[in-house]
Amino acid sequence: MAARKQPKAKRPKPRTAARRVRAKKVRDVASPSSTLTRRQLAAKLHVHMQTVTRWEQDGLPLAFRGHRGVCSRYREVEVRAWLQTRDEAARAPGAPQHFLQARATKEQWQARLAEQQHKLRSGDLLPREEVERVWGAEVAAVRSLILSSYVTHADRVHRASTLEGLAGVERELKDLAHEILRELADPNRAPCEAVAS
Repeated sequence: MAARKQPKAKRPKPRTAARRVRAKKVRDVASPSSTLTRRQLAAKLHVHMQTVTRWEQDGLPLAFRGHRGVCSRYREVEVRAWLQTRDEAARAPGAPQHFLQARATKEQWQARLAEQQHKLRSGDLLPREEVERVWGAEVAAVRSLILSSYVTHADRVHRASTLEGLAGVERELKDLAHEILRELADPNRAPCEAVAS
């Protein structure tokens, strides 16, 4: 019967200078008293650990980046400052929106568009071109009515000026203005049609 070989005991690798420096940096920079692990940070900020991971991908400042079983460490003050800066930038006008906010905005505008189309079909909302056409015709009609009234009522104004002076002219012009306003406010007055130019 052959004797079994005993496995050789593995000797620990001697620490290289780079590994010693890295270990010292981990102890100094990421001392548990001044930094937090991902789990501790998530608990302090009342968020899920995956949220912290997503923030890290978005540029969350690290006190120490973890590697091979050593967890990353964060400074709470730096993290809170980063979050505040990020939130202020998100609230600024013209800032890019989060996906869910952008979707909600899009759905809100689609609902407004559907509401406008419904009002347009039901006749509660008029097309801009039609409103501009009718409004232009109304303004032209009012302008021509005002300008023609002074010519047609010039004899009244002249008679008032010769008989009563300035007070008579003021009274006649005021009466003329009231007549024009009554005529324009008459609900039975036919709307003016736009003149094709």
